[in-house]
Amino acid sequence: MSNLPKRKPNRLKGYDYSQDEAYFITICAKDKKCRFGRIEFDSVGADIIRPLLSKTGVIAKQGIENIAQIYSNVIVEDFVIM
Repeated sequence: MSNLPKRKPNRLKGYDYSQDEAYFITICAKDKKCRFGRIEFDSVGADIIRPLLSKTGVIAKQGIENIAQIYSNVIVEDFVIM
């Protein structure tokens, strides 16, 4: 027997995912921990200067940017790593 948690299905039953459509994909880190990077603030702490990706965030960014090279029928128009 497997000790892995039982996951709920992540696809709509009966839906044809091969259709030309726009899809929004959300991936969350375990326990909602900040694994992909952090935000750098100004010296007062009021204004966001820029997001800083961690090593994991850089890997995620590179993976997203390379999707079209792996799947010729997929276009990533925009993405956000949070």
